[in-house]
Amino acid sequence: MPENGRCDETFRAGAPVPVGPAILLPIERVVLSAGRSAGLAWVTALKEPVALIVRDASGIRALGIGDGPVALDALREKVPGLDAALAAM
Repeated sequence: MPENGRCDETFRAGAPVPVGPAILLPIERVVLSAGRSAGLAWVTALKEPVALIVRDASGIRALGIGDGPVALDALREKVPGLDAALAAM
């Protein structure tokens, strides 16, 4: 059983990617974990895609990856600086 452990989860926007007339903005979940147990230490890192924001002539929409649809407003609450990233697209 770990004597001391820590797990941090954050969501962040990746770099915008232009694809033809559209711009794609990947949203990723990053989890960092570390701990100690019986004189041993461990660290793990996980980065996984959770959504893709598409901006094109029809507007801005979010596409969920894996668990199904995702609302753009829900991503705005989870991803720090998302509004600034969208404005820069």
